[in-house]
Amino acid sequence: MDGTLSPSEIYSRSFSYIRSEMGLDRSLKSDIIVRTVHATADFDIGRSLVFSRYFESSLEYIRNGGMVITDINMVYAGIPRHARRKCFINDHDVIENAKNRGLSRSYLSIKKACREYPDALYIIGDAPTALLSLLETVHEGSCKPELIIGVPVGFVSALESKSKLLSFNGNFITNLSMKGGSAVAAAIFNAMEAYKNVY
Repeated sequence: MDGTLSPSEIYSRSFSYIRSEMGLDRSLKSDIIVRTVHATADFDIGRSLVFSRYFESSLEYIRNGGMVITDINMVYAGIPRHARRKCFINDHDVIENAKNRGLSRSYLSIKKACREYPDALYIIGDAPTALLSLLETVHEGSCKPELIIGVPVGFVSALESKSKLLSFNGNFITNLSMKGGSAVAAAIFNAMEAYKNVY
């Protein structure tokens, strides 16, 4: 291993390797796949990604500094370049409501987010219950996200919740697998953030 490589050289070599192995171009979709594979060292996650037809239109929203809602603090911390971002998972009323009603904080925090920011960009990187909560609110007509990045992870309801996202009549990015997680979610958004700065 060459310890003299700079971080930028490591990134460049890694990205080039992934592009070559997967036959990717320089499109936004390819950049998202590259960063997702790089974040996980898992080519299968890259191959499982699914994009809505017009997801690229959300670049303008990101470029203009639109509000971004995350389901957990790990995703929030993973997108530090975007100033307008919020996570409600540790809000006092969410915690108390979860205790009193026997529901998950992830589920209730998204309900609160939808009440306050119905048109925001939503990133779900951990809990399937958060994605299901968001889709319920969308179905009720009280929330219309700019874009849903929905890649929760797990053996219970993760794949099912992502399959339901496919019927969302709006912009989305997901992956049809039980795999996912905070690193995947952050990598997808950061790819879009970087793409707007470079191209």
